[in-house]
Amino acid sequence: MPGESYSLDDGLGVRRMEGDGRTNTEVLELAPALASQPAFEQAVRGRASRYADLDIRSFAPVRRVERVGSAVHVVSEIPAGVRLSELLKYLESTGEVVPESAMLELASLVINALASLHAWPGGLAHGAINTSHVLLTNDGRVMLTDCIFGAGLEVLQRNREVLWKEFGLAMPPAASLARFDQQADVTQMGALILSIILQRPMRAHEYPRGVSDLVVTATESSSAPGAPGSASALRMWLQEALQIHPRLAFRSAVEAQRSFADISSRPGSRRAGAMALQVLLRTTCGEPLDQPRMVLNTPMPAPAAQSPPQPAPAAQEPSSPFDSILRSVFSKH
Repeated sequence: MPGESYSLDDGLGVRRMEGDGRTNTEVLELAPALASQPAFEQAVRGRASRYADLDIRSFAPVRRVERVGSAVHVVSEIPAGVRLSELLKYLESTGEVVPESAMLELASLVINALASLHAWPGGLAHGAINTSHVLLTNDGRVMLTDCIFGAGLEVLQRNREVLWKEFGLAMPPAASLARFDQQADVTQMGALILSIILQRPMRAHEYPRGVSDLVVTATESSSAPGAPGSASALRMWLQEALQIHPRLAFRSAVEAQRSFADISSRPGSRRAGAMALQVLLRTTCGEPLDQPRMVLNTPMPAPAAQSPPQPAPAAQEPSSPFDSILRSVFSKH
């Protein structure tokens, strides 16, 4: 609810929502251990300035970074919706099993969202992709939030084990300190997609050690209708995204997007997946008594049509049957 404080499983700090449910402003007060480091604050401010003019519909805009006494506040515009982390927790707590086609459709939308950033010139990267930073919005989008923290996390000079345990960020193996570039984004996204396929959050002990076995476990029963070999194709995609075999690894989300299209592009399967997501969202947005509270405000009626977004300088996100279905789900609440 607006004004109520909450924390995500991302180690960044404490948040609160301000607004009327239609135009939500999220104020993140950075954790004291981060706010007290001038290099971290400077890096975050620099990234916020660089990304200020980006016009990517799948990214939540950061409005400002401000210091208030000893605290640092990051103010973002966050539409009403459901965080992926909460959706996965809901699935785990209820034991509900969603059809694989639905999870593949959701995975495809997340990949498309990141690819829309990587397609811009200049090697732009997100840097902090995890399930807490993926939002299913009430107007039919998958949106990535918290896109300015990669530069700050890089200056902390943490190893990949610590970055996973403290911030929930998967990083590729490296001989030196971690770099938060596009290839790191792909690894982070790979762990996130693995969680979607598992239909639950990944455990702290499951990465980086054990992730290879987890990929096999997650894909051994994968069998998309009419697609022989889909289990091995999905397994190979996850291995390349997670940089399990460094010589066979995606360098950007654009590469990962092209490869994933071969797994998820069957029209009938995508429609079935979108419909299954509709059922899932009707359940979670109905907020039964035993449902964990969603991080963001309860959904509102769909907003009036807006002017079309400005086209990106490179390939646009592929359309999805999920877009219109998600609008109809939220408009009924």
